[in-house]
Amino acid sequence: MDLNINRSRNLSKKRGFLFWFLGLSIFLVMTIIGAIAIGSTYIEPGVVYKVLLNKLSNGALFNTEWNTMYESIIWEIRLPRVILGAICGAGLALCGVIMQCVTKNPIAEPYILGISSGASCGAVAVIVLGGISTLGITSITGGAFLGSILSGVLVFAIGTQMGRTTSTTRLVLSGMAISTIFSALTNLLIYSAKNSNQAKSALFWTIGSLGGAKWDVLLLPFVALIFVIIISFIMSKSLDVLLLGDDSAVILGINIKLVKSIIILLATLLTSTLVAITGAIGFIGLVVPHICRTISGSDHKKLIVLSSLFGAIFLILSDVVARGLFPPIEIPIGIITSLVGGPFFLYLISAKNYSFGGNE
Repeated sequence: MDLNINRSRNLSKKRGFLFWFLGLSIFLVMTIIGAIAIGSTYIEPGVVYKVLLNKLSNGALFNTEWNTMYESIIWEIRLPRVILGAICGAGLALCGVIMQCVTKNPIAEPYILGISSGASCGAVAVIVLGGISTLGITSITGGAFLGSILSGVLVFAIGTQMGRTTSTTRLVLSGMAISTIFSALTNLLIYSAKNSNQAKSALFWTIGSLGGAKWDVLLLPFVALIFVIIISFIMSKSLDVLLLGDDSAVILGINIKLVKSIIILLATLLTSTLVAITGAIGFIGLVVPHICRTISGSDHKKLIVLSSLFGAIFLILSDVVARGLFPPIEIPIGIITSLVGGPFFLYLISAKNYSFGGNE
């Protein structure tokens, strides 16, 4: 009797996960088409759909019955931006999932290791000291990447004593300290900016934007995202066991030092790559894992998939709002994600029976 009940529950959970997976996947496609359609020049979703299929099929499916200018707007401007939003949203949500597991801290997020502060400092240093007009976006991206990697290395070296300890408390405190230092340096650089344009550019970048999206910058973050998803998926059982506590994980044969080191390095790699291109977009890595945990529970295989899909949708929609709220002015996307994510997170933590472990 009990066996039949357990089988029924497992089947119900699988069907529930499949429903959410298919629903979010379909909604993601609809969101991508809708986000491409909306802008200063509105394009009918049907036209967007046909243009995309024509581009992918080399013009074999539909006759060109639309303004050819639409093709350039869709393919060269809006589609790269939407794809970057999907990659960044999925990546930040994924990093939030694995960092909350490793640190056993429900308020952990991708930036807990000070990576965003390091990236901001590197980018602002290039903007203020090097001159944004002469060095260009590539140099800003390079400075941000170097800054994020430097902060990640410092936190890992200090927080884990070069891998000799697995104390998550020490790691989190080290991240807070390094983040404070880099934030102070960033503010100092902004304060010393020679003109208001430099200060405005630096401030805008630190809050986050998808404005630098181009086809040639998408490959690296896409590869990094797929790599981290695959490794995290492979290690999902170990992540499940880590939630039981370090002592239980050791008893069950998990090398917690190795697992935590790998996860921290993966989170650092992916977050550094994303922040170097988009800037520090907050709250996605904090809120999205908690939303999806209410659906999937603590099963990390399901949590990784759902969080990636939900994160992509959330950031694409936030970018639509950032672009369309006060046209033609574009609001930094980090403001939108915080305004939406903050109240929703307050609702989650005040909801009855909600816990870090989700629905068991």
